[in-house]
Amino acid sequence: MGRTRATLLKRHPGLVPLSRDHHHGLVLARRLILGRSTNPRADWPADRAQQAARLVDFFETDLRPHFEIEEAHVFPAAARDLDDGASRTRALIAEHEVMRGMVRDLVADPISRLAERLTAFGELLEAHIHTEERILFEQMQAACEPEVLEDLGARIADAASDTPGCRV
Repeated sequence: MGRTRATLLKRHPGLVPLSRDHHHGLVLARRLILGRSTNPRADWPADRAQQAARLVDFFETDLRPHFEIEEAHVFPAAARDLDDGASRTRALIAEHEVMRGMVRDLVADPISRLAERLTAFGELLEAHIHTEERILFEQMQAACEPEVLEDLGARIADAASDTPGCRV
């Protein structure tokens, strides 16, 4: 019997907290891309300025700490243990920097071309998360010894416990 999509995306327990964060990021990304929530009961504003404020808040409480944990713990392991890990992690860090800049720009100018900028952020975040989930994490699970992933999971948990507001 062939592997199903659910089987392909099964996560090592050490990476599950980051995958959970990714789920929340994908929900936000879809809302930013569409300019609305697909869940009629969601507390998501229709006003783009309010959506921008939600993005800035989500960035500060969730994404920024998530990026820091990935950059301090996940990416060094990937760079060390994967054949193309160094180049892949450089590209992912560059995307983190672009998103940080987009949020800084949004704070500095929360009005001009707002819909376009929110959509662009959502598209980048969605593509970024898909790369981490479908490529990076899959490769790490295939290439890294279980002990490496367990140690990584412990370091992720420790880092998250030191970061107020971080849901990891």
